[in-house]
Amino acid sequence: MSTIITQKNISKIFKDFKGHKFQALHDINLTIEEGEFFILLGPSGCGKSTLLRIMSHLESDFKGTQEYRSDIRREDMAFVFQQFALLPWLTVEQNVSIGLEARGELTKENKKEIAELLKSLGLEKFAHEYPKGLSGGMKQRVGIARALAVNPKIMFLDEPFSALDSFNAKTLRADLIKIWKERKMTVVMVTHNIEEALELGDRIGIMSSRPGTLGEIVVNTLPRPRELRSKEFFDMEDKLTSLVKI
Repeated sequence: MSTIITQKNISKIFKDFKGHKFQALHDINLTIEEGEFFILLGPSGCGKSTLLRIMSHLESDFKGTQEYRSDIRREDMAFVFQQFALLPWLTVEQNVSIGLEARGELTKENKKEIAELLKSLGLEKFAHEYPKGLSGGMKQRVGIARALAVNPKIMFLDEPFSALDSFNAKTLRADLIKIWKERKMTVVMVTHNIEEALELGDRIGIMSSRPGTLGEIVVNTLPRPRELRSKEFFDMEDKLTSLVKI
């Protein structure tokens, strides 16, 4: 395993509409390892989504340095948003294909791969439907499929399950873990849900309230597949709960 992203002394200051400044992030130092499932965990407003956007090149105005392994390009990254972000005038299949189409890489071969991807996420029967006819869980499946379609080396997810009911969230988490294992890609995900962090993460970075700082990084020693009702799981949950400060 090698380091794929290195952040040094990352800080971020925002201005509100009146020009008042507030610090969102302060002096973050973090490394992400190839192939790991890394979780940023913390309360709402602690800056974890901002840090994720910096890491994924969606936010460029920050202080500090950020380095990627030499073989990593911007095109090797994909982002899954909290609020689906689907284009309503495109079908499911077209939404999933849009990244490849924008790159001029939509070939007959990867059209077949997209069909297989839709099948693996339970979307094959909805390929020609429009987003307005889909449930929230199905829309997020489309968002994940769109990110996976470009075959990323790194996938960033910003609280992808927070808008879903518990059943859909549980099912989609299981699907995500399966795909992550198959593709051996690096995943960095933001959540404020401790149980979710323990179910998914290899390492869990604990972020403080504003200004966001990175505290302890907890190595998740629970074996996969995670047993969510075990004493070991509850013990780890108690540990994380004690570390997360509102």
